[in-house]
Amino acid sequence: MEPQPNGTFTTFEEGLAALTDDLTRLRIERGRPSYRDLEARAAGSGTELRLSVATQSEIFNGKRLVRPDTFMALIRILLSYDEYGRRTAVPSHTDPEVAVWRRRWQELAALQPPGHSRARARTGVPQAATAAEEAVREAAPHDTAARPHAPAGPAEPREPHGPTGQARPPWDPEPPARPMPGPAPGPAPGPPAGPPPGLHAGPGPYALRHRLVGHLAPVRDLAFSPDGRLLASAGGDTVQLWDTTTGLGTITPFTATHPLAFTPEGRLLAADSRDPCVLHRIDPATGRPDGPPLTGHASPVTGITCAPTGGMAATLELGGTVRLCDLSVGRLPVVVTHGGGADPIDAVAFARDGRLLAAARSSRVWDLLGGGVAGAPRAAAAGIPDAIALSPDGLLLALGHRDGRTSVYEAAGGRDALTLRGHAGPVCALAFSPDGRLLATGSDDATVRLWDTATGLPVGPPLSDHAGRVEDIAFSTTGRLLATSSSDETVMLYERSGAPRTTRLAAKALAVALRERQPVRLPPVQAEAALIRVAFSPDGRLVVATTGAGSVHVWDPVTRRPVGPPPAQLATLPWCLAFSPDGTVLATASANRTVYLRDPVTGARVRELPTDHRGPLKRLAFSPDGQLLATGSTDGTVELWNPATGRRFREPLSGHTNEVVGLAFAPDGRRLVTSGADGRVLWRDPGRPLLPDGVSLGHQGAVWSAVFSPDGTLLATAGGDATVRVWDPDGGLPVGEPLTGHRSAVYDVAFSPDGQLLASAGEDGVVLLWHPATGRRVGGPLEGHEAVNAVAFSPDGSLLVTAGRDGTLNRWIIGPL
Repeated sequence: MEPQPNGTFTTFEEGLAALTDDLTRLRIERGRPSYRDLEARAAGSGTELRLSVATQSEIFNGKRLVRPDTFMALIRILLSYDEYGRRTAVPSHTDPEVAVWRRRWQELAALQPPGHSRARARTGVPQAATAAEEAVREAAPHDTAARPHAPAGPAEPREPHGPTGQARPPWDPEPPARPMPGPAPGPAPGPPAGPPPGLHAGPGPYALRHRLVGHLAPVRDLAFSPDGRLLASAGGDTVQLWDTTTGLGTITPFTATHPLAFTPEGRLLAADSRDPCVLHRIDPATGRPDGPPLTGHASPVTGITCAPTGGMAATLELGGTVRLCDLSVGRLPVVVTHGGGADPIDAVAFARDGRLLAAARSSRVWDLLGGGVAGAPRAAAAGIPDAIALSPDGLLLALGHRDGRTSVYEAAGGRDALTLRGHAGPVCALAFSPDGRLLATGSDDATVRLWDTATGLPVGPPLSDHAGRVEDIAFSTTGRLLATSSSDETVMLYERSGAPRTTRLAAKALAVALRERQPVRLPPVQAEAALIRVAFSPDGRLVVATTGAGSVHVWDPVTRRPVGPPPAQLATLPWCLAFSPDGTVLATASANRTVYLRDPVTGARVRELPTDHRGPLKRLAFSPDGQLLATGSTDGTVELWNPATGRRFREPLSGHTNEVVGLAFAPDGRRLVTSGADGRVLWRDPGRPLLPDGVSLGHQGAVWSAVFSPDGTLLATAGGDATVRVWDPDGGLPVGEPLTGHRSAVYDVAFSPDGQLLASAGEDGVVLLWHPATGRRVGGPLEGHEAVNAVAFSPDGSLLVTAGRDGTLNRWIIGPL
């Protein structure tokens, strides 16, 4: 079953009640296991999942929204029973059906009023007591799933605790914080103190934009992409990538951990959670490593910084060794300096002028590339500091202390320390704004404070949206965004405040409609004849359609204006249309069974592929790498071509007894699926495609379209029997029951780019939206055509276009603005 999306609820209480009902239905659908059964199943599952009877009672009675790790443990255990209550394998945390429930928890958590979990932190009750009370409410004595996950890998070197400054061991991820009402007893330090905590230098410069939830462990590290569009966060052994505009996040399939850093060209550097001595470059588009790993470190990497001009990265190892890496060749790692001994290096940063600066907690600063010590060592007041940061210009050094103070020095010496007071607990996170004018400090007291580095004045009131220790702080490259992470497993994303902006009623109404999963129709685009096929260019700047009159139309999907020359009557077969993966080539087919490769903007022909088919062409499809072009024909065969050379690979592929009307390559290129008017779906290996390695039957009548989900885990087909079927690409077996709702033949199906929606269209003139993992309908039917021949999502998932037999192209706003 699929949980109902939170967008239909206006309050947290309504959403929690609906979630409780959905969980109860899921338990019933899985054989109604008892609380004791679920507890025993979790304990004996061979995983680390634990579920106490007390916790289950609170969940199924809707008393509160439990922690995400506890919630997901319950979901995975429930899904390990079949409909008859028999035990099956426990699904992984990346399973699509599990992901549906994770998204549901995230949406509901975003609705939760701050007072539900943060009231005590804001009224001055020590955070340790709040955490302890939460733990008692959360778990019975043996319910370890309710406890925070310990970070993977070695101890955290950047978070010493205790008088000896020892690194926190991995089995003790969150020692109880002891917020202090003021400075530690004893003589006041020599440097002058800052202004009283109540004095502010003006209104708060940042306002909360998104509360990002989904991690199942304390979030230790943050990094913005160079353009500020993505925020990476590391918690436990997972890294999440967040869209800073929408607040939507995805878990990368690669298990990585902190530290994190984006290269200037947008690749994410992250340590391997299994071996923190190894770094990987992760492609944000796929979440997977891009190129060979960076090896050669002698101990775990605790810090990464990239040169602003690109090409070079500096890494900091546990123990203080700094290394330089040439990212263009992936060559590691030249040892710059050993900062070991009694004064190990603890921070490293590239200044804007290209200098590589390093600092130790003794307040000593080195210019590693220029040579020499940039600042003399200073006496560390009140013991070794807990946090350290260098300003982007390399002029300032900030130290956070256990008594709640922050000291700011001139790195090269000359100015006494500026002391910033206000936190009621140890300062454990520091970050300078890109221009160096602001310093953000985070503390065990669950607050973040902003300071003017010139005057030492607080800038605005504290940011107090977290419910636990602040673990990391990051500014975007321009300083427009500020992100904070916490042991409460959340990330807060703030945006720089400006002049008050008035949101017009139309924008509010549109936002509400989209939140309630109701697409909004835009003015249509009209053609001279029936539209048969439609496709977006990979960059989303063009939408192209073929018509029953043999013409090809190219439009701007935003302005509806034609792009390029007027459509010529080229006798183009209306059933064929495909973009190359890089968007530089548009393939169409002619009545003489020739494929024309064209420039999509100018319409100029790039190449012609005269096929050997004996009948008209019905489908075209490029492989994901663009190296193959598949053509399907009414003669029941498929041919594979090299679009760059015009040469055909092997003999035509047979297996269908009627025309081929559907073609789809898997996202990884390892499967080619064809569907036909004979009702068959054939599974092929493109490397050995002469004979199909699988045949699937299920539809009664023609299978008009086939399409893979973006992650390749599902295949959807559209049938002449008025149904949509979802298949397992590995075994070719159906997943769930057929999706019913259309009144006549279904002609086309399409997945949204995030894989969360499946659109189907057909002869009855409506478009239906489905959740592919569960088969449940999302929203109502989209109407406006007499018959719909094709559908397509824009690459960003915000628009859906539908091609009608009435010659109308309808555009629907379907995603976040």
